[in-house]
Amino acid sequence: MSYFISEKWLRKKTAEFGKVISSQQIAALMHIYFGTLTLEDIAEKAGLSLDKLYSLRREPRFMFLVDILKKEYSKKFREDLLLNDYPPEGYDILAADFTMLDEMVQMQIKVPLFAQLRDLSMSLKSQKASGLNINTYELTLFKRLFTFFSFVEKYAVSLTSKSLPDIRQIAEETLSQSDINEIDRKLDEPFLLRERRIKELRVKLESLFLSLAVS
Repeated sequence: MSYFISEKWLRKKTAEFGKVISSQQIAALMHIYFGTLTLEDIAEKAGLSLDKLYSLRREPRFMFLVDILKKEYSKKFREDLLLNDYPPEGYDILAADFTMLDEMVQMQIKVPLFAQLRDLSMSLKSQKASGLNINTYELTLFKRLFTFFSFVEKYAVSLTSKSLPDIRQIAEETLSQSDINEIDRKLDEPFLLRERRIKELRVKLESLFLSLAVS
């Protein structure tokens, strides 16, 4: 099973563009990973000169397309996280993919989902304290988001790391011990393995864009 959300979405999006996809459309799609991909990378893989890419980035129509694609992709990423269960290795790959995304795309994913995680954690804490049966739907969403953000912080520590210990405590009180152990085993992998995973995903990402450009 592939946990690389980008691949299926990018192929679907290029199909929506039509049988012939332009260099400008490829370049706009590649901006989803701007930061990991430099402007030089984007120009080269889209088949544009760097000057042409600079010119495109001054055009409101092109940047509007970039913004639309970023919003569409962040929505897809959020939906996949909320609607699907993954094993720890899947969340690890999703977290690695997340850290390669454009900063704005990361924020469009992280801000609403982390706010939802905090709300879920407080709701579960209240249910536990009141002796109520835990809402299984809330617990499922909580597990998905808690696991994802735990792996994200292993790749790139951010301000959310300050909140995770409290959320972790609620996870230990509500999730099964086997779930916690399984997550922790993957989280305890050496950092070098994560560096290798980022490199592997970058190679896969660049190959994907090259295949889209010639399809």
